[in-house]
Amino acid sequence: SRTSPKFLECLLEAEVPEIKDGYVNIIGCARIPGERAKIILQANGANIDPVGATVGVKGVRINAVSKELHNENIDCIEFTNESEILISRALAPAIVNSVKIEDKKAIVSLNSEQKSKAIGKNGINIRLASMLSGYEIELNELSSSQLNNAISNEEAMKNLQDLFKI
Repeated sequence: SRTSPKFLECLLEAEVPEIKDGYVNIIGCARIPGERAKIILQANGANIDPVGATVGVKGVRINAVSKELHNENIDCIEFTNESEILISRALAPAIVNSVKIEDKKAIVSLNSEQKSKAIGKNGINIRLASMLSGYEIELNELSSSQLNNAISNEEAMKNLQDLFKI
């Protein structure tokens, strides 16, 4: 049916020759019809950018698919085997500080300003990220003192690396 994630996959296959020819694989797809969709893409070669190939020059390819779905927003995410990074990418446009996984739950730490972006309008962004990753996502707001500590720890590590030329 038109509301199925498979419908989106078929539209992408028709619009993007790299997907049709097998140079780019769709690893996962989650959508809330009429609102937003997120797809995970993986290249079958080192010389292909799966997101760039799918989006097309100036967004031509992805916009054609979006129009067919009544201007549904489609986010393209590059695949990684590391669940923490995948969850972080799936929560875009929010900027995530860290992701900690416990069983089937992902605890995501972020600035308070990023929380509304991570949740999205009517919870759409976090629901799609959860559907894609297979994890229940819990957001943990960091206080300004925790952020300052994280920044100073990063700076300390960089200074050590510079010192020892790591």
